[in-house]
Amino acid sequence: MNGLTLLQDLAVVLLAAGAAGALCRKLGLSVIVGYLVAGIFIGPLNLPFTYVQDLGRVQTLSQIGLVFLMFSIGLGLSVSKLGRMGIAPFIATAVGALLVLATSRLVFTLVGLSALEAFFLAAMLTVSSSAVIAKVIKDLNLTHERPGQVGLSITVLEDVVAVVMLTILGAEVAASTSTSSAGLATLLASLSAFIMLLIGTGLFVLPRLLRRLETAVDTELLTIVVAGLLLLMAVLAVEAGYSLALGAFLLGAMVADTPQKAAIDNSFRGMRDMFSSVFFVAIGMLIEVQKLLELWPLILAVTMQWKKSHRW
Repeated sequence: MNGLTLLQDLAVVLLAAGAAGALCRKLGLSVIVGYLVAGIFIGPLNLPFTYVQDLGRVQTLSQIGLVFLMFSIGLGLSVSKLGRMGIAPFIATAVGALLVLATSRLVFTLVGLSALEAFFLAAMLTVSSSAVIAKVIKDLNLTHERPGQVGLSITVLEDVVAVVMLTILGAEVAASTSTSSAGLATLLASLSAFIMLLIGTGLFVLPRLLRRLETAVDTELLTIVVAGLLLLMAVLAVEAGYSLALGAFLLGAMVADTPQKAAIDNSFRGMRDMFSSVFFVAIGMLIEVQKLLELWPLILAVTMQWKKSHRW
């Protein structure tokens, strides 16, 4: 019965996402809005009943959606393209993060929040959702344009910033300045080593592997092997202490520089669209409308501060 429950929940999620997404398209809105609204209505937090029986499994499927979505982002933004962009995305990410973090933390401290609360909200405003930005850029057909690619690279770099922010938050909770400095330096060093190791190994092994698979097997088996490598890369990133989105993106960026990129992109398109909709609906299931209504002044203030900081 557990398997049947999962199938039922997946059917409900996909049908709700399709209906809400189609309505938003007609209204000129992003389908992401529809997915989030669908999650609000079919989730367990807002109505006295729920259409989804096993929220945990749906959340697991949503993580698969995030992996496929970040992989497709990497396919559109290869390692060679990142190299040609130069240092500009790195500078923009660093400067933007520092400005938003400093100004937001100051403002939230002045309105009466504790130091830890102010830092938490400021850190939250510092990073953007790479999944949301990628979906919006795709809807606007900017994936292959330079502004879209710069935006995607910055949001992916902000995932790295998010890891650093979590480390600093952990240090502040422990109230240890020395641990914060040492932990931050260690994190940056290990993160750099992890990325360099993956990219170096991948650029050496991946093209040869894909070339052998292309000549030895058909497209179906090539897709299966790449899907296995994708999930493995995501798991390795999580085990190393980073986000699965980072691992999936790095593999996509490496595959983008191979001759097999077009075939792999076509093979993964359907899975990406299906599971990414599950990802956004699952996020909508976590939104409690009553809490939003209770906290609307704080939400409005945070939103205004985010707009003001990013305008600077």
